[in-house]
Amino acid sequence: MPAPIARVIWVPAEKLSAPDIGKRTQAATALLDGHIEAAPRKSGSLHESYVVSDFDRLQKHLSPNQPLVVTIDLDYFAGLSPAEQATGFDRIWNFVIELPNLRAITFAISRPYLKGEDEAYRLLKLALSAALSLPTAQIEFEPFLTVANDHSNLAKELMARGEKLPVFDLSQAPQALRARILSGHQHIVVRDDAPRWKQLLRTWNDEAPQLHLQVKGRQCSTDNVWRIPASEPAEIELITEPWTTKPEKVEWFALTPKYLRCNLTDLSIDQVGFVANAVPRPAWNEIPLAHHDSVLPITKIDNLFDRQLHCGSLRLRARAVVAGKIREAPVLELRRVIGSGFRAAVTEQFGLPYLFGSGELSENSNTGPETKLGADCANFVVYALRRQGQRVPWSDPKRLRDHLDLVARSAAPGRAKISAEDLDRGTIIHLGTHVAAVMEDRQPVGILDENDLVAHQLDGTPEMLTLGKLLRERRKNCFDLFRVPPEKPKTTLVFGGDVMLGRSCAAKIENGIDPFTGVAPLIRGASFAAANLECTISTLGDSSQRYAFRAPVRSAQLLRGAGFRAMGLANNHAFDFGAAALNDCAARLSQQQIVPLGVGKPDTKAGTPSFFSVRDGKKIALLAISDVGPAAGSQIATASNRPGLNAAIANARLRANLVVCLVHWGVENSEKITDEQRELARWLIDHGVDLVVGSHPHCVQALDVYHGCPIAYSLGNLVFDGAPTVESWNRGALLEIDLNEKAQASSARLIPLVLENGFPRVDASPKGETLSSR
Repeated sequence: MPAPIARVIWVPAEKLSAPDIGKRTQAATALLDGHIEAAPRKSGSLHESYVVSDFDRLQKHLSPNQPLVVTIDLDYFAGLSPAEQATGFDRIWNFVIELPNLRAITFAISRPYLKGEDEAYRLLKLALSAALSLPTAQIEFEPFLTVANDHSNLAKELMARGEKLPVFDLSQAPQALRARILSGHQHIVVRDDAPRWKQLLRTWNDEAPQLHLQVKGRQCSTDNVWRIPASEPAEIELITEPWTTKPEKVEWFALTPKYLRCNLTDLSIDQVGFVANAVPRPAWNEIPLAHHDSVLPITKIDNLFDRQLHCGSLRLRARAVVAGKIREAPVLELRRVIGSGFRAAVTEQFGLPYLFGSGELSENSNTGPETKLGADCANFVVYALRRQGQRVPWSDPKRLRDHLDLVARSAAPGRAKISAEDLDRGTIIHLGTHVAAVMEDRQPVGILDENDLVAHQLDGTPEMLTLGKLLRERRKNCFDLFRVPPEKPKTTLVFGGDVMLGRSCAAKIENGIDPFTGVAPLIRGASFAAANLECTISTLGDSSQRYAFRAPVRSAQLLRGAGFRAMGLANNHAFDFGAAALNDCAARLSQQQIVPLGVGKPDTKAGTPSFFSVRDGKKIALLAISDVGPAAGSQIATASNRPGLNAAIANARLRANLVVCLVHWGVENSEKITDEQRELARWLIDHGVDLVVGSHPHCVQALDVYHGCPIAYSLGNLVFDGAPTVESWNRGALLEIDLNEKAQASSARLIPLVLENGFPRVDASPKGETLSSR
């Protein structure tokens, strides 16, 4: 004091009498100003800057506009029963985190003032659990720092008796505290003696098998959210690693929003009255579930989703005893959706709080509502657009207009026409300062009237209601109607999966049969086409491998004739016949004006991007990398070379409107996307890639969207013989990408293929129509 701390408010107890407050104030003044006459200070007396209060009177001492730092000594709760400590802590914690001008909270373990180690660990678990319940907080923990040369009265008393001052020892923490720290350690930063902290975590981690949660028979999306239709049954499983160990004493918890609306901005109630009484930050409540089996049916938690629609977002945690140790599984986020496309992305947000200023949220590479914490009215809609691959920035109702097509201005219910196609892509009601998404066109179909259903978010969690009710609540009698712009592709890109022109395919090629006849019209009709070449077009070299694929030399001409302008060579078959054959293959492709991707040339590195002109002077950049098989020096671009890959993406980003990366990854003959695939996909997009196209599994994997960018995890086989009885082997897909006038991906779809004797044709059967985005 007086700077940077302007004032201190000491709260030694929940209730104090007026004489007790006066006595403590007098003692504090004596300490602060005791030498002011002998040693005057420029700021003068600090008497007015130090206030003593009890907790009940604290509110009246706080200024709503003055930034606050709150420090909580855990010895405040010393001597109370565990239940009393939890109740007292919750009361103070809830008061503190709802303060709008709060800048930081600090905790002191205060070990010398506690009854023993058990009390210290119990109070630390309360404090850490509370901190971890704040998703926007940055948590710093210093378990190895102690007060040097303690001159407190207690320290002097202990020294006088020849006793040592008790020291907190985290390494002896009980199992429950260890489990909570291990499950939340990614959100905790330790700066002092960080190597010791990491070693402690490793030691604890190795004490017992690990736990994780998954939805049985499902796959999570790239953003690690598990999305399932609200109408379908599901089971959440608690899995141990290794699976041979069975969990005991299983406990389940749901994490639900503590507050239904928050104001994340610095704007006051006077400026934004509709967030009056909104708290300044989101938080989670941890609710125990009455279920103790390792499998949790969705019916047991149905009441935690939207009561009317049974959709929305929910987080789950599980705790169990494994091999005699307590373990907590990382939190799983489950989202139940209704319908598909834009409207599914709207319904998955039900149950999340209204966060005014949500567009400013940031956590690692996630921004806005993609932090999965909630949204405000405009970004509730923007999130749904981005889930469909629309690169719309986080915005407000006014700026959102710039990214939509106007259908009708100042329309009254019953006057504006709508179509099923517009509803699938996204149709928006605009009320000036508020927006809503049209969800269902009721009778009369094709006319937007008062009975049609809309979804919006304001003042709380999202809700579904009729247009008429929304207009009455907002005191409006008309609205502007917008839609996502219909597809008017300036450019179409086509990508294929694994192309293997050897073995029996080679014999047919030698007999004059073109393997691409069934798909060439689609490929040639695109502005650009590329695929993964899973063979060597060369007469050079020999191979002792069981699976080594050599293609006839005229294969390069067939690829060019089919319409391909680039082929990825970064895969596990690149070196089937050695480096000389690989270089010869690349040269033969180049002679046909097909750019070999992901392979080093005499004058360029393997990871160097290649650039292609499309329409209107726009450029796309392509890279190809492999994440399977042994790395072959610098001749093949690999996913493991992250620094080089980052530089290549940055180079591509500078010179191209769209950056595409072909990735050879995953597990062969498995439709299951691996954690490694998801991690690499996130990394690529977070570092500047706009489109990820995968190969190698030899079956079609899901088409997903992350941060508005499409990811085709695997397109399966395009040309490949063998395994005639394996259905997944003989079903592939072409990825068709439409680009808008800015050369951004405006839509992504899979065109299903059937392979007959290794050669593809478009699948026109009903089964072939099931391929879609996740």
